[in-house]
Amino acid sequence: MTASKNVPAASGLVKIQKDKDNGNTKLDIKVEHLANPSTLSPPANAYIVWIRPNGSVDAIKQGAIRMDKNLNAELKVVTVAKDFDLFVTAEQSESTEQPSDFTVLETHVSLQ
Repeated sequence: MTASKNVPAASGLVKIQKDKDNGNTKLDIKVEHLANPSTLSPPANAYIVWIRPNGSVDAIKQGAIRMDKNLNAELKVVTVAKDFDLFVTAEQSESTEQPSDFTVLETHVSLQ
């Protein structure tokens, strides 16, 4: 994953696996050195993982990613999407339903 200039020390890795039984896409997202969201400018309260299927304008929330005391985090999710943008945003609340413009990590995933 590519880090934004807002969190230049952050790094992210996504392991992708296609489920042999149903064809879904399994994602294991690991993030390191992601700053505490309260230290960002402007401050935030949570990091949320989103996917935006190719050709869609709407993003689908996958869940919050929570850091441990060493600023590392992991989130495992499953999606039916095969070609999509995966991104992490800083948000004011975990209950948000739309991503903010404060993207901290992003990548594109394509399984054919």
